[in-house]
Amino acid sequence: MRILLLGSDTPIGYSLRAFVPPLQRHELIPVPLDATRWTRQRHAKKMLKTANADLVLDARLISLIDRVDALEPADIQRSEWLGMSAAGLNCHYLLLSSSRVFSGDLKRPYRESDRVDASDELGGILIEAENQLRSLVDSLFVLRLGWVFSGRGPSAFNRILDRLRDGEDLRVSDNRRDCPVHSAEVARVAAGVIDQIGVGAPGRGLFHYGSQGDTGYFSFVEAAVACASQFARFGKAQELLVEDATMAYANRSLDCTQIRHQFGIQQRPWRDFVERAVRRYIQLYCEEIRD
Repeated sequence: MRILLLGSDTPIGYSLRAFVPPLQRHELIPVPLDATRWTRQRHAKKMLKTANADLVLDARLISLIDRVDALEPADIQRSEWLGMSAAGLNCHYLLLSSSRVFSGDLKRPYRESDRVDASDELGGILIEAENQLRSLVDSLFVLRLGWVFSGRGPSAFNRILDRLRDGEDLRVSDNRRDCPVHSAEVARVAAGVIDQIGVGAPGRGLFHYGSQGDTGYFSFVEAAVACASQFARFGKAQELLVEDATMAYANRSLDCTQIRHQFGIQQRPWRDFVERAVRRYIQLYCEEIRD
């Protein structure tokens, strides 16, 4: 299949470009994030028509929510333009969305059947974009992900390590819960779905994926600090980590049973990827390692 990858220069995009081509099952057509900030519908339509793709893999929104003030209401309009163009060209559409569509009020992991109830602006934009595409594209596959982390920036994970590297206190809490997923895992799961769509599996539906073992943010950052502390720049990182029990409760962990049952995709533990992400960050952003 010819796959138009929107957001090819994001952490998820880099992971997909590293994972998919060596398998030699699909052709990736990369489109960097800045090239998707269309101001006219004809720009989006022209891109899709020129690509002549069988499937649009949309990593725009999931990547923009991790950047400061990057996701904006105009992205709802852009999603509508994409949906109209994909429908007109009879393309499959795989949208990478996020657990941010939920408020986090539930005590249990969220299922696909749970009502989306985010009240913040980012969650609202994601909900509207999902609804726009769902109303326009018959072959729409929405994959909602837990908190995506990667050693390649810009990302919230990198901002955490930036603070610790620069000797700044970091306040986090296990009152905030999620099922973190490394960008390489996103690539594996997305590729597995595309493989099956390519051989006739249903190309539509709503599914959740997060790595095995939902966790609090303090516990997650503690695991990252344990890996980073072996490097001199992070020698005092453990002392900078502060658990703040006063933070409001929010649980955005995801129930991933459905994707396992229908696509055979098994969860892998998030802990397996923490050291990989830390080392990538240090290779890219810490001079002592590069030298």
